[in-house]
Amino acid sequence: MLGVDVPGHGKVVVDIGYGGAFYAFLSAERLGLDVCSSKTQDLVDAASAVTEAVKRQFKLHHPDNEELAFLYGTILTDGKDAFSDEPTTNICVFADAQVDRSPTGSGVTARIALQYHKGLIQLNQTRTFRSSTTGSLFTGKAVKASSEPLLFCVFFRCFL
Repeated sequence: MLGVDVPGHGKVVVDIGYGGAFYAFLSAERLGLDVCSSKTQDLVDAASAVTEAVKRQFKLHHPDNEELAFLYGTILTDGKDAFSDEPTTNICVFADAQVDRSPTGSGVTARIALQYHKGLIQLNQTRTFRSSTTGSLFTGKAVKASSEPLLFCVFFRCFL
């Protein structure tokens, strides 16, 4: 968890997760938004501001390849990270303020790793993730923990 000063939003706490790419994660509610009902452009603007703030304020490190040590984007969530059979919704804003149509493969992987690391889900407990823009679903689960700080084995499927 990192405290980040985000212009227009003040200090917010974000999680940084890795699932093939680094993402910042936080509930859209922390930015005064709702991932399911706010305008997409408002979500994009807020997520982009978070991404830029994290990039300015923190240096990321990758244990094996420093070329991968950069923040790819920000994923705003509905805040429902504890295990549930109900889908949890997010929007992934990456690169140059692009929005993924899906819940995002590397983002879902990173989100599952964070949820497992925080004790919110157990190994082999399947979660469903929904895109706030298209409604597409991915399911995934952590299948093996590792002593390596960034290595989690995660399995996911998509239903578009």
